[in-house]
Amino acid sequence: MTDLKRAARILGDGGAGARRALAADPAAPPEALYYLVGDAEPAVRSAVAANPATPPHGYAALAADEEAAVRSALARRLATLAPGLPPAQSDRLADMAWSALAQLAADTAEEIAATIAEALAGLPGAPRDLVRRIAADRRIRVAGPVLRLSPLLTEDDLLGLVAAPPVAATLTAIARRPAISEQVADALVETGDAAAIAALLGNGSAALRESTLDALVVQAAERTAWQEPLVRRPALPPRAAVALAAFVAEDLLALLAARTDLPAAAAAAIRATVATRIAGPVRTGETAEDAAARAAMLRDAGALDETAMQRAAEAGQAAFVAAGLALLSRLPRQAVDQAIATRCAKSIAGMCGRAGLGTAAARAVVALLAPGMPGFATVAPDLVGDGELRWRVDALARAATR
Repeated sequence: MTDLKRAARILGDGGAGARRALAADPAAPPEALYYLVGDAEPAVRSAVAANPATPPHGYAALAADEEAAVRSALARRLATLAPGLPPAQSDRLADMAWSALAQLAADTAEEIAATIAEALAGLPGAPRDLVRRIAADRRIRVAGPVLRLSPLLTEDDLLGLVAAPPVAATLTAIARRPAISEQVADALVETGDAAAIAALLGNGSAALRESTLDALVVQAAERTAWQEPLVRRPALPPRAAVALAAFVAEDLLALLAARTDLPAAAAAAIRATVATRIAGPVRTGETAEDAAARAAMLRDAGALDETAMQRAAEAGQAAFVAAGLALLSRLPRQAVDQAIATRCAKSIAGMCGRAGLGTAAARAVVALLAPGMPGFATVAPDLVGDGELRWRVDALARAATR
């Protein structure tokens, strides 16, 4: 420990370097550290502000220091101290720390204020008035952590902020709070703020009335940013899920159909809608890759079945049917393509059997992919055994690589 006599010599005639070293020494006498709070050199004051041994009596002066670097050093120090502080007004020294924290939370330097806000955001023992002031800050980087996380903000506090938000981003930060009540959720929806509502929908812990969700689902047909959080929302009501299937973007359809928490009737209705939307007529300009992607999307949605295959085959969608046949049969795509290229009706029929297609669907697929070959009766799927299909597929795959 630096003794008081040596510290006094440094304070009296030591250079800036020596004073800075003393200011940074956690074993320095508290009296010397307090004296250095008023040092002329900013680097010395910064070192004092960062020193865990600096007495609380110096916090107020450091928090008001004209140099941002000094205030920033104190903010970082007090941020680490805050979780262990006794409640305000229960301890004189703790009151000095809380007072400095409040001063720094209102600092004009956003970085400093944000450091304090992040430190206090989850603390149940922080002064409530201080937390409420931070929550009302117009700088969302400062207010955001408290708005999202502070357990000290009551429902009335939140409703007041929603009714008169300091900035629009205040609403979005509140919408991301865990376990938002139905009252707060309704108030957020009533604002009509699209970004806040999207955040609310993406907050799986927020309580939303079914009637509120129904209204948002209707609007989501135009508000495309709401569609994904709705599709991913836990405990999505079946009626809302079925309604979403009619208009959400195609890349979300498979995700919606893959939900396992929906009643059988709702899941079946969604699969039917998916089949109607994705397995419909060929899209203008659709490439073979597009058709394959469409087939994969249907497969992922559980809607690539014999009905979809038969409809597509009868509509002449050769690229889609070929991709679907490979997916359903789980056979190499190159073998399917080779069978089509050589018009090998028997191989295609065997593949239809492996894919689980019924007679009508298999007949339509063979007619489309092997036109002009012998009639369906001579190449029916049940005439191609597993052993024969294996060697046919192996031969087709080998031929495709030549």
